[in-house]
Amino acid sequence: MSKSILVVDDDIDVIESRKIVLEHNNYKVITATNIDVAWELLEKQTVDLIILDVMMDKDTDGFNFAQKVKSHQKFSKIPIILATAVNQRTKFKFDNEVDGDFLPIEKFMEKPIDPDDLIMAIRGLLK
Repeated sequence: MSKSILVVDDDIDVIESRKIVLEHNNYKVITATNIDVAWELLEKQTVDLIILDVMMDKDTDGFNFAQKVKSHQKFSKIPIILATAVNQRTKFKFDNEVDGDFLPIEKFMEKPIDPDDLIMAIRGLLK
């Protein structure tokens, strides 16, 4: 059975390109363009991993969603890849070191993400 990945991003082009890459690698893809829809989908479907943008309707949507997911007992074990261009759009700098207390995610990836790097990261997290 293929693993399900929830892709949350407000950019339809990003969603579609990720969907092509993920489906080509035999993942089931569920998509949402905002965190409210993402939460509804999460409650209704089994999700094995989340790829999450940071800056959507609000600049902090991705952070807030990640914290909500990780604080919920049912969803806390779902790995989250934070995929964002926040380093390019702000002076704030993320690096590949993830501080689980500050930001409860497993992996940070700077956009644009190389498809091969994304698949390697997903495989590593879904072992």
